[in-house]
Amino acid sequence: MPWCRLFIYVVSLFSLLGCAPAVLVQPYDERLLTGSEQFYRKTATIIEHTKMQSPAERPTTEDIRHPGHITNMENLYAEMLIDTNILLLRALANSEQVDASGQRLQSRITRYIDNALPSNCDSSAEDIRAEFSSLTVKNYVDLKCLIVTWQAQHEAAPGKVLTQAEWSRRHLSLIRFIVAVQQAEVAKLREAGH
Repeated sequence: MPWCRLFIYVVSLFSLLGCAPAVLVQPYDERLLTGSEQFYRKTATIIEHTKMQSPAERPTTEDIRHPGHITNMENLYAEMLIDTNILLLRALANSEQVDASGQRLQSRITRYIDNALPSNCDSSAEDIRAEFSSLTVKNYVDLKCLIVTWQAQHEAAPGKVLTQAEWSRRHLSLIRFIVAVQQAEVAKLREAGH
C-alpha cells in the first residue's frame, strides 16, 4: 500500500497546527508526476495486450509456446522493473531535501506502518526501504515491489500462465497505486501554494 494517504494526513495536520516551518517531506516533483503517468500508460498497455493473449481459464498443462507463459513475458517484466527503477532513482535524488525533523518523524511513522502492514518486498527492496525514511521514496519502492510480486506470482502460477481475470485485477491494482502516488504529489503542490 502506498504511503500517500499517510503523507496527506501528516501534511494536513502540520498545516492545521501552524507548526514552525520544517521540511517534513520531499518537495513536489513534476517529473515524478509525469513519470508515474508514463509508467501507468506503458504498463497498462502491456497488461491489456497480455490479457488479450491470455486464456479465460487456466491451462491444465504447461506449454512454453503459449504467448502468456512466463518465459515469453520476462522481457516485459524487465522493462517494467527498469521503469520503476527510473522513478525510484528520481525519488532518491530528492530525498535528501527532507530535514532532520522530517526524517525523525517519517522514521517513527515508518516503524508504526511496518509493524501494522508488513511489506512483501524482496530483500533488495527491503534494504532500500530501511535506508530511507522518505515516504516518497517508499512509495516508489512499493511500486517496484508490486512488479516483483507480479513476476513471482506469474512464475508460481499453474502452467505459468495467468488468466484474463488475473490481468484485469492487476490493472485495477495498478490504477489504485498510481492514483495514490499522484495524489501525494498533487498534495505537495497544493501545500506549497502553487
